[in-house]
Amino acid sequence: MFVAVKGLTVDGHDYIKDAVKRGAITVVGEKDRKDLDIPENIEYIKVEDSRQALGEYASDFYGNPSGKLKVIGVTGTKGKTTTAHLIHHILTSQGKKTGLISSITSPGFHVTNPDVVSLQASLSEMVKEGNEYAVVEVSSHGIDQKRIAGVKFDIAVLTNIAPEHLDYHKTFLEYKRVKMEFINSAERSVISPEKTDLKILPGEFNNINAQTAVEVTTLLGIDKKEALDSLKSFKLPIGRMEEIKNDTGARIFIDFAHTPDSLEKALTYLKSITKGKLISVFGCAGERDPGKRAKMGKISSQIADLSVFTAEDPRSEDIFDILTEMEKEASKFISIPERSEAIAYALSRAGKGDVVGIFGKGHEQSLAYKGFEHPWSDHAEVKNWLERKTDISAIILAAGMGTRMKSDIPKVLHEICGRPMIAFTLQNLRRAGIAEIIAVIAFEKEMIMKRISGEVKFAVQKMAKGGTADAAKAGLPMVSKNCKTLIVINGDDSAFYTPETIRKIIEIHEGRERKLTFVSLIKDNPTGLGRILRGKDGHVTDIIEEKDATESQRKINEVNDGLYVFDRKWFAGNIDKVKKGPQGEYYINDLIKLTIDSGERMATYTLPDDSEWQGINTPEQLIEAEKKMEARLK
Repeated sequence: MFVAVKGLTVDGHDYIKDAVKRGAITVVGEKDRKDLDIPENIEYIKVEDSRQALGEYASDFYGNPSGKLKVIGVTGTKGKTTTAHLIHHILTSQGKKTGLISSITSPGFHVTNPDVVSLQASLSEMVKEGNEYAVVEVSSHGIDQKRIAGVKFDIAVLTNIAPEHLDYHKTFLEYKRVKMEFINSAERSVISPEKTDLKILPGEFNNINAQTAVEVTTLLGIDKKEALDSLKSFKLPIGRMEEIKNDTGARIFIDFAHTPDSLEKALTYLKSITKGKLISVFGCAGERDPGKRAKMGKISSQIADLSVFTAEDPRSEDIFDILTEMEKEASKFISIPERSEAIAYALSRAGKGDVVGIFGKGHEQSLAYKGFEHPWSDHAEVKNWLERKTDISAIILAAGMGTRMKSDIPKVLHEICGRPMIAFTLQNLRRAGIAEIIAVIAFEKEMIMKRISGEVKFAVQKMAKGGTADAAKAGLPMVSKNCKTLIVINGDDSAFYTPETIRKIIEIHEGRERKLTFVSLIKDNPTGLGRILRGKDGHVTDIIEEKDATESQRKINEVNDGLYVFDRKWFAGNIDKVKKGPQGEYYINDLIKLTIDSGERMATYTLPDDSEWQGINTPEQLIEAEKKMEARLK
């Protein structure tokens, strides 16, 4: 059976012919058969609402699972995930076999309700597993798009209603209508109280959710006292006012608050437990309720001592446009476009007695940029920062003009799958545990500083054609004195390294106590790259840039990919020994020859394949990088 559903931009009726070719023998749609090109041997069923019909057919296909369960649906602007988990916890604590479907348990990115077929399949599995109850988190999108069609709800729960998703519903009145349509469809309903005397969980808003959960389970026959007792063992869901334990003296919380009301309540609670200063980190999503951006910036400014505005799923919008709107009524803030840098900035400024609240992403595992979902976790970023190595620093060479890119913007700001290529380099270094990062800049330096500002330090290369050694030398004064290991990496070819590879290279360098370790790569087509010269014994004797190489040297396919790890003291003592090359530039790879000539210990790490390296010097190579990254993100 093929059900033709009308979407916001695509009409399923246009795909009926394809569905029949693929084997559909029954078609369901909203249009008259005479207006559709359907073979006579194909059964056609006209319905008023295809989405509703799809849910009912799916329910029938899976044996009407909601009719064999007591289904509790929880909706609301905020608190629905926590309330759903609270209800589930009470029921399971009382020995009731209960399934749970929420924004945390559902597959996919940024989705509360799965599609209607997947929902019915999940409910069917719950029946097979012997569950008596099912708790389902329900969003306004899920209601309006009939993702819960065909599900019989015994109890509908409304936590609260405040303006949200107006980009989709257009008006607050319509948003309320959708919510109440669901509440009125169930046999019984429960609406959260405005206040509560409970003090079981952190923050009044969470205790109101707990009060609601107790009322729901009481309706289901659970003793109220036993329900309250069971909540003593309840732990808030991931990303819901979740405290990240650490030994810095500061308290760190991750919370999903992404509306003015939820942010205000979360910050008010955190302020009440703050002994020092309160630092707030959050963004506002692109293509979603632009009217709330200034409100959230103002709320944070009024409650927090420092607000750090950053990215939260910019989608197709320019991140700076979003930040500008957040700044309109704000004070005591700094805007840092890259979320990893914003978190690093906030945590580096938190001391004993301070509290850092990181809002908006919570449990989510991706950041949305221009149609691409990039892997992301606030939890992982905090963990990386807490476990960072303060004796390792990195210098990113990002001063190139990128003449062959035929563009007025710096090469490192050209985007791959919606993000500037240098953002990937920064993120990979942070995830490898590197605390101190220095970016060496020159061409349109203000643009780069604006894009990756935050915890990054900046050094300016003064020589227009100084070369890589001159650029690395420019960054050296910014390196902390406690740095023992120094990484030098190109900002235009390092987007595809994994943090694991970077860590492994560092481990080899430090474990073998080398003065210099560099990375090589075997390329079938090494055009444009420096060739690695080896002696008869297989040891590296030199690296030569292609423009300086002989015809026979250009046939070598082992190349230098531009990532170096140095003993910092050795680097500082030898960088001035690099001499100007034939092309008038100072090459950092000359340090390899210097190491060999002086008898110092050196190591080479050869990448297993070229999947982690991608040189980007032309528009064509940028397109190639885009395709490569797109494949990685799938």
